[in-house]
Amino acid sequence: MTEGEVSYVSSGESSFRRFLYKYRRFWYLFVISIAGSLVLAVLYLKSATPQYNVSISLLIKDIEKGPDIRPGNPIFKELDILNSTTSIEDEIEALRSVTLMHRVLTELGLQTSYYVADSFKKREIFGADLPIRLFVKTLSESAYTKPIAIVIKNTQEFQLQDGPPPANTYRFGQLIQRPYGTFTVQANPEAMRWQPKKIFIFFNNLEDMADSYSKATAIIQLNKKANVLSVYMQSAVPEKGKVILNKLIEVYNKENKEDRNILALNTIKFIEERLKDLTAELSDIEKATEEFKRRNQVTDVRSEANGYLEESRIYNNQLSANKIQLDIAESLERYLVRQKQKYELVPSNLTINDPTLQDFIGKFNDLLLQRERMLRTSETTNPLVVHIDEQLASFRQSILENLKTVKRGLFITQGDLTAKINNLQEHITQVPDIERQLNAINRQEGVKRNLYSFLLQKREESSLSLAATLSNTRVIDPATASKTPVSPKKPVIFALAFILGLILPLAFITVPDLLSNKVRQRSDVSTAVAVPILGEVTHYRKKGIFVISQETRKPIIEQLRLIRSNLHFSTANQPHQVILVTSSVAKEGKTFFSINLALSLCFLNKKVALLDLNFRNPRLLTGLRVEHEVGITDYLNGSTPSLNSLLTPFPGTPNLSVIGTGPLPANAPEFLLNAGIGTLIGELRKRFDYVIIDSAPVGEVADTFALADHIDTTIFVVRYNYTPIERLESIREAHLENKLKRPLIVLNDARKENSYRVK
Repeated sequence: MTEGEVSYVSSGESSFRRFLYKYRRFWYLFVISIAGSLVLAVLYLKSATPQYNVSISLLIKDIEKGPDIRPGNPIFKELDILNSTTSIEDEIEALRSVTLMHRVLTELGLQTSYYVADSFKKREIFGADLPIRLFVKTLSESAYTKPIAIVIKNTQEFQLQDGPPPANTYRFGQLIQRPYGTFTVQANPEAMRWQPKKIFIFFNNLEDMADSYSKATAIIQLNKKANVLSVYMQSAVPEKGKVILNKLIEVYNKENKEDRNILALNTIKFIEERLKDLTAELSDIEKATEEFKRRNQVTDVRSEANGYLEESRIYNNQLSANKIQLDIAESLERYLVRQKQKYELVPSNLTINDPTLQDFIGKFNDLLLQRERMLRTSETTNPLVVHIDEQLASFRQSILENLKTVKRGLFITQGDLTAKINNLQEHITQVPDIERQLNAINRQEGVKRNLYSFLLQKREESSLSLAATLSNTRVIDPATASKTPVSPKKPVIFALAFILGLILPLAFITVPDLLSNKVRQRSDVSTAVAVPILGEVTHYRKKGIFVISQETRKPIIEQLRLIRSNLHFSTANQPHQVILVTSSVAKEGKTFFSINLALSLCFLNKKVALLDLNFRNPRLLTGLRVEHEVGITDYLNGSTPSLNSLLTPFPGTPNLSVIGTGPLPANAPEFLLNAGIGTLIGELRKRFDYVIIDSAPVGEVADTFALADHIDTTIFVVRYNYTPIERLESIREAHLENKLKRPLIVLNDARKENSYRVK
């Protein structure tokens, strides 16, 4: 009979049925686990704080172009303020900055958070829902870890719970001084009508809070072709989230305007100071001219000098322009060396024809603006501020050195122009000395007037720039909040709870199988060893070794009968009179199976001899509760020559005779090679229908292999949840190398978790 015929679980039987039965037996675990997980999910949803999605959309208008003023107007091309550009990436980083968020939280006064107690959690309240409002004057570091509670007694008084009882009573509006801070509490009688009387208050560290909100704020560009940004954040209080986002855009626009205006304001200030000086200088020159003409009684220039004067005028104009440049350079130099203006912006729209100087001034102003922004939240001793101060000093020195270079060039040009003018003076010797003096005065006056006109124009341009500074953003959609929470999501939580309820019992059932190295399933044996399986013997709960009887129909007895039938069919047309019962390790139930197999065969009116050839640990006679001093060793030693003296009839079963080991030999392997063993088994073959031998484990000692020539069939007993899978290798080796004849396997001590056929 083939292996597939011996096994009552056919090879074509569905593995899904085995899987289903394995877990179906633990249905109650799945019910308890799923129910418990769902209950925990409900408790979690009740205790978790729902989060709402809050968003606002805005348009960035100044991308790679200046404000909305016609670029063709040449007046504005000289104003760096109006030619500023904006990058969408820069705006995203600016909106996400911690400094900006800190200013938002400060202006909103979010140093305190208010909570009321619900059934499973504390719920935050905000805005019009606040029955009270706490105004902080001073706070210490300890306040951030010290929540307090206020119990409203009436519209006039409240109790402050911030330590061991009793609580102190205060009046609304009263200044409260505590070790952790100084503050006042104001009442909102309207909200007191529906809010609980006890309010929990937490003090917030605005720096940590700003960092947290900044990281939680997501800014995305909705369309790469459009300069539209969407700003998102999650908030437990939708109204609070909307207020924060609206304030964020407001403060962002405010800072943007401040940055754009500060340069124009400093330029106007510088020009006005210079105009004041020029006004006084022009007044002095005009008075000197008036006095000169009155004293010399002159009113006009002689016409005969017009030819020479025309050429002289050209050089004088060039000299005048040169002096303007020189005067501006000297003014800038004096402006830079003043200590009180150390951290004021340097005007960048007073034209000096030197690109290097303009570049230094632009970088100096950019660093100064950056320093001003950092000083809003930092001290002057901050390392970043100190580093910027060092850079500013370096750029200031570079500007001064560049101005010296520019002045040297202007002085050289001035000298050349003066020399040319002096050369012309030689050709106008006919011009009266009075006219020459008047020309000198007029020349000086012209320089001052040109400079005055230039500065007036620049002042108007700067004022126009200041007035035209608009916000570079426009809110498309104001802050809105989702109507339903985005976190936690109930369907997801319940789905995860259900999955967890399935996974836990699955892991409880499956993990022991995965971690165990014992035989736990029939497939563990059939996969490791290609030996036919006669059947399974279920777990026997009662004490004792006898389970077989002729009357009862217990499952274990039916299994032994089935094994007996399978043994008959597996050895059809082949001798199976002598059956060797062994195992891979000790305590797998060899003796239990040998006794009950022998009894089962006896019930077929077969004469059975049961031999104990386990010289390592004989237990046959003990298990049968039979006492007989003479055994196989006595027979082989010749002290008991008669076979009849070895046979011990089993009480109540006349067809069963038992032979014990007798005194244990010192050298069991050599003892089993005694020729008398073959003679003994041969005699038993003649007298009995079956000879069953209980032997030592083949996986531990080699004694059993000495009996290979005397047996017809070998039955290996494998015990569920006990036999190590790696010990099945000894059975596989014995089968492949034909060490023992016709091997078969019996699975012992089967429980419900081991086979879906076991009932």
